[in-house]
Amino acid sequence: MQINSDVLKKMDFLVGSEDFLLSSDRTPCRKIFDDRVVSFLDKVAHVLLSDSKNRSYSDVIAWAFWIRKASILSEKKRYEEKLESKLGRGIAFHIAPSNVPVNFAVSLVSSLLAGNVSIVRVSSKDFVQVKIICEALSFVLKQDEFRELSPYIIIVRYERDQEISSALSAVCDLRIVWGGNATVNEFREFPIKPRAIEMTFPDRHSFVIIDADAYLKEDPKKIAELFYIDTFFTDQNACSSPRAVIWCGQNVKKAQAVFWDSIQNLVDEKYSMEPILAVDKLNSFCDVVISEDSSDLVVKREGTDNRIIRVEVKGLSDALMSYKMGGGYFFEYITNNLEEIVPLCTKECQTVSYLGVAPEKIKSLVLNHGLYGVDRIVPIGHTMDLEFYWDGYDMIDTMSRNVDVLRVSAKI
Repeated sequence: MQINSDVLKKMDFLVGSEDFLLSSDRTPCRKIFDDRVVSFLDKVAHVLLSDSKNRSYSDVIAWAFWIRKASILSEKKRYEEKLESKLGRGIAFHIAPSNVPVNFAVSLVSSLLAGNVSIVRVSSKDFVQVKIICEALSFVLKQDEFRELSPYIIIVRYERDQEISSALSAVCDLRIVWGGNATVNEFREFPIKPRAIEMTFPDRHSFVIIDADAYLKEDPKKIAELFYIDTFFTDQNACSSPRAVIWCGQNVKKAQAVFWDSIQNLVDEKYSMEPILAVDKLNSFCDVVISEDSSDLVVKREGTDNRIIRVEVKGLSDALMSYKMGGGYFFEYITNNLEEIVPLCTKECQTVSYLGVAPEKIKSLVLNHGLYGVDRIVPIGHTMDLEFYWDGYDMIDTMSRNVDVLRVSAKI
């Protein structure tokens, strides 16, 4: 592989080396769910889970549990008929987002299990989680039984640099771009090989549907904790974080009072809001209010501050979710007709979470209307769960290729 030495000098190698990068086009692909890769990931999980200092980072711990051997082998069962016919595509170039620290490692795991060499560009933000995971990866790669996997994991950090991004794009067989519309459009300027494929994860939005009557039968503290994980844990920056709460049922007002009071108590206890968010929330609300279709909007503020802002809407439109705001900013809508959520299910809609509503009803709505959006339907509290299906992609299947054998009749 030819990469200018000046380009190499501008990259900080967190895992791997220049030599591995320069020889990556000669590193053979592996079969999907390669036994050595599965054992390697299990060892990394053990290293992370055995260090008590890591318990402060729930996202690191969740990732470690996800890559345990038992978890991977359970996933492997779905691919039993493909195990002997699928190989990696070659070099996978991953561009990780800047708002979810562990996302780079999620993308990496899918690529490794798909049999690829992975070059991962992590965010320039100095996330502790990135350091912890990279140190664990490097530690295990130094062990004799896993040394052969060293050329398959190259993790780099560099500032936004067109020359580097262009060079890495030019040599990859698969480009995976996370980070929103702007990042996707930026990398589309850099050509990839004619036969290379691209997986993009642009800006998306999500919402939750709650049946008020079912909610009132639940433990409000438990539900508050689940909702907190979905939303405040990432400041609603994750595409899967709900930004609208759709209520149905008979006792909505009572349920709303209990729900938001429980959320407020938890937020007061655990959430630290950046001062700039207070201004951003106000600006966002003003933008909505002055829009031509928002004359029926009402804002409700809970507590003595604006850690939680609720904007009640009298109707749902496909433009509503374009007013993106996080850090405890929610649209609310009340309905007893699920058909009314259709305008929210645009191509940009990723996840619908639910409580007390049959997921099959939501799925049927998506299928029967032929909706462009909604890739995931999950219980409340599980929007951040790690999966090998994301944004409608089967990650491992898409990141690998088939080696087909044509069988014909012996008679001609």
